[in-house]
Amino acid sequence: MYTHFAGQSVCAACTLPIMCLVETNVEKLRKYSGAKKFMKIRYLFLMSLWLISWLSACVPAASQVKEQTFLDWVKTSPESQGIDSDKLADMLAAVQAQEINLHSVLIVRNQRLVLEAYYDPYGPNVRHTVESNTKSIIGALVGSAINQGLIKNEDQKLIEFFPGRRIEHLDVLKQNISLKDLLSMTSGLDCEDQTPAAAGMYQTRGWVQYLLDRPLINPPGEHWAYCSGSVHLLSAVLQKVSGMETRAYANQMLFEPLGIAAVEEKDWGGDPQGFSNGIAGLYLTPRELARFGLLYLQQGRWNGKQLVSKDWVQKSTSQQAYIGKSDYTAGMDRRFGYLFSIFPEKEYYGYLGMAGQALFVFPKQNMLVVFTAGLPVGAEGQLLPLVNDYILPSVRSGQALPENPAANQRLTDAVFRAAGLSQPLIELPVEAADISGREITFDPNPYGWNTLVFTFKDGTSEALVNVNRSIQYRMGLDGRYRLTDNQPGRPLGLKARWLDGHSLLVDDISLGEFGLTEVVFTFAGEQVQTTVKNLNFPGDESFLNGRLNAVKN
Repeated sequence: MYTHFAGQSVCAACTLPIMCLVETNVEKLRKYSGAKKFMKIRYLFLMSLWLISWLSACVPAASQVKEQTFLDWVKTSPESQGIDSDKLADMLAAVQAQEINLHSVLIVRNQRLVLEAYYDPYGPNVRHTVESNTKSIIGALVGSAINQGLIKNEDQKLIEFFPGRRIEHLDVLKQNISLKDLLSMTSGLDCEDQTPAAAGMYQTRGWVQYLLDRPLINPPGEHWAYCSGSVHLLSAVLQKVSGMETRAYANQMLFEPLGIAAVEEKDWGGDPQGFSNGIAGLYLTPRELARFGLLYLQQGRWNGKQLVSKDWVQKSTSQQAYIGKSDYTAGMDRRFGYLFSIFPEKEYYGYLGMAGQALFVFPKQNMLVVFTAGLPVGAEGQLLPLVNDYILPSVRSGQALPENPAANQRLTDAVFRAAGLSQPLIELPVEAADISGREITFDPNPYGWNTLVFTFKDGTSEALVNVNRSIQYRMGLDGRYRLTDNQPGRPLGLKARWLDGHSLLVDDISLGEFGLTEVVFTFAGEQVQTTVKNLNFPGDESFLNGRLNAVKN
């Protein structure tokens, strides 16, 4: 579980391992523009402007789409790109009604940003964990390394990159594990996620050696099994052949050309031996993740340069392994490429990362979608109905639709509500005045809380909580988070509300992470009973006992 009051993330009793990274810088996307001038005489100039204006109102079919120079995100109405605003507004209403804990949703069609919604306290410049979308980026980097000649091809054997290492269980079959087997998650190694074998890696200081030493449970290339460790091995391979951290290699070969601000170590951590985390370590803004999706939508080309070969894009997004239907994907049939999930029934591909960090690419519609979220782990599939029942049906035409001001206003209002409306202040209960300024002393607990002091004041929209007599955090009382710098970690967000005259509920997030912790303090005389519940891991909760001191500070 996660909680942050004590100034750092504390991970305990997690059913899945999660990398806790530190605060990232807010990055500002570069803005640049250009225009072609066709001017010899005034008449031709005016006619050209008219023609360009007329053509821009039409949305070309996917088969006719040609790569254009990227001019930063241009926002347009959905209708101008053949999309129904009403259907998108219906989607945001469904998110609210179903209490889906989204942090953001972006929809891009024809390089135009037709929907960009952020949920309090998120915005376009906040870098967010992308979880397993990290894997897709590792896959793209393997393709780059092959193009550079650093790797012969994906059929090259894994053990060739670790000469001189003593590797356990190294029989003939294990010697035949190829990079392709890692890319398609068909290595056959005993490392499937959510098993003791996978969890054991995080208890070692040598992740790569641990993975290399795993025995085979299936012949390589024959059986798909989700092993995140496979991709960490690919990160180690990239580091060896490039002579630099995978993060630095990504900056050079991918991020800088895409106009993504340099990813520093605090944005992409590594394992105990310094290999960049290939599993889920990367933080990007939703717009930055969308740039990566747009690169693949354009068959690997960006501003006239082939960053990833067209052949590699096609291999990566074509079936390399069969998965089939499952409850996890809301019953959809799923195949696997090179570190992309493929949904053949709906003709799109992408990655559905932990807790709802998702990128989906729709070649037929020339469209992509990005989600960031804080969903319960294992319930990521609830994003798919948003795509299948709302976003895809919203695409009505290959040409512009008539503008619909009423529908567009409805969508605008929904985006405004998503950003978080301040709730009217309610009169604080008598209990608030009674406990304000009085120190709560706790029994030993995994969160490192020795003492807490709440400070409430009538008529104000926020309160304060002091932890261990040293760190003070702000809490919103109006339904919106208040952020407090939490060096060296990411900013801490807290909001609180009284459930009744005796129970205070506090929501606790770390900005850019998916974790949401709910803490309920129940005051009964001098006793304080506290329940800490991690909403991303159902059933993960703790109970703490505390005492309210008589004297106010």
